[in-house]
Amino acid sequence: MSDNQAKNRGLSAGRYAETAQPGRPPGPFRVPIVYRIALAIGVLMVGCIGILASIIVQNQNQVLRQQIDDLGNTIAAQIARSVAEPIMADDQLALDVLTTSLTADVNVLGTAILSKDGKVLAQAGLTPNDERRSADGKEAVALPQTLQGFEWEERGRRLVAYIRPVTFKHVLAGHVVVTLSRAALKRSMENATRNIVLASILVLVFGGFLTYLLSRRLSRPIDELVNASRAMDEGSYDLRASPDRDDEIGGVMDVMKRMAAGAQRKQEVESTLKRYLSPRVARAVLEQHGSQDLGGRRVEATVLFADIVGFTSMAEDMMPEDVGTLLNQYFSHIARACEWNHGLVDKYIGDGAMLVFGTPEPDEDHCFHGIRCALTVKHLVALENARREKAGHVPVWFRFGLNSGSMLAGNMGANERMEYTVVGDSVNLASRLSTASKAGQIIITEAIYSRPEIRDRIIAREQRSIHLRGIQQPVATYVVEELIPGENEQLIRQVETLWWQARRHSA
Repeated sequence: MSDNQAKNRGLSAGRYAETAQPGRPPGPFRVPIVYRIALAIGVLMVGCIGILASIIVQNQNQVLRQQIDDLGNTIAAQIARSVAEPIMADDQLALDVLTTSLTADVNVLGTAILSKDGKVLAQAGLTPNDERRSADGKEAVALPQTLQGFEWEERGRRLVAYIRPVTFKHVLAGHVVVTLSRAALKRSMENATRNIVLASILVLVFGGFLTYLLSRRLSRPIDELVNASRAMDEGSYDLRASPDRDDEIGGVMDVMKRMAAGAQRKQEVESTLKRYLSPRVARAVLEQHGSQDLGGRRVEATVLFADIVGFTSMAEDMMPEDVGTLLNQYFSHIARACEWNHGLVDKYIGDGAMLVFGTPEPDEDHCFHGIRCALTVKHLVALENARREKAGHVPVWFRFGLNSGSMLAGNMGANERMEYTVVGDSVNLASRLSTASKAGQIIITEAIYSRPEIRDRIIAREQRSIHLRGIQQPVATYVVEELIPGENEQLIRQVETLWWQARRHSA
């Protein structure tokens, strides 16, 4: 394969990559919106339940603490009323019996009766001890104001002391100290915390399930929008969605439906337009959005004319429908061969076709592609003729004329009706060469054959100079036989492919 051919194939592949609309490349993993909504609502629920649980636990702690404090103060007040007379009478036995009997209550862990100066008169069970010593070295309890609500640890238990003054006829006789345990508070707090945690877990599980269902319901229209946009990106415009909605999502879906309908209409117009114009010309027209003006630009291009030899006499004995079928069969081969060789069908002229290479898209190897296209059509016509002869029909032969050079390419005609074509002396010469050729011949000029990129890639024989109508000087011509080995094998393989494509299409 030559460098020019490889380069041209690279350009063709690049154009195909630009026009194709492949799917988006796989990006990083994205969490579906339904899970993101569920996660957001779940985090909000956990936060709210956590705050609510902490408030409930704190309030429960205060309530239980207050209940224990009320119980301790009540017991201390009752004892203070009972020991007033024994203290005033200095009845030690009564004080000892009273303190011992009170500690037998499961709620009371210790009791102490103090004199008004803080000395212990009687005690039983666990009582708070003051580290300070009296002046005589005897152990004494703390002053009353330091004992109220005093808490300490004893044998792994949390204890608290409650003190009440003992008065007799409005005279301070002493103090009563009652020790209670906060173990009940701890157990109650543990039970309350456990119950709150279990309730929170149940609420979270049930709430998480409801959140997921709600998220699915909320995200369903969003998923429909995503699926609709993906379908439109892939070229499918039949949007299937849930019944019409009255919210913002419904408005967006209505807009997308209208966009899909417009895109589908544009696709239908483009598909129809490509049947009447070359796909490249149709694409250029659609991309310019109607800003087509008359005129053109000079380009270096190649023109190939192919028409049927003796078509007029052949058509005299045929029905118009049969003539149309015949032309369509052969023109289909021409169109496929032209497309493979990066050209465009400029127009069909009766029983012939005009093909252009090198415009509207530039092609540095346009001349070789034009010659290869003529050889491709010649082989396809031979295969079609073999099939016709087996069916008992007369064969159809084409003749070809090809020329390259400077020409004007652009929109010709009127503002109301125009077509993309090429005009110039080079185009006229190609048409004259076609009329001067014989059945199955591909005629090119000596100027084309003398080009190194052409002479080294084709096999052609020189024929005499011919006089063409409208041209004063005789034109030296060559008849193209085939491509050089290697190029020719590739051509034969492609002809077989195009032939079977035509057979499948006709079937």
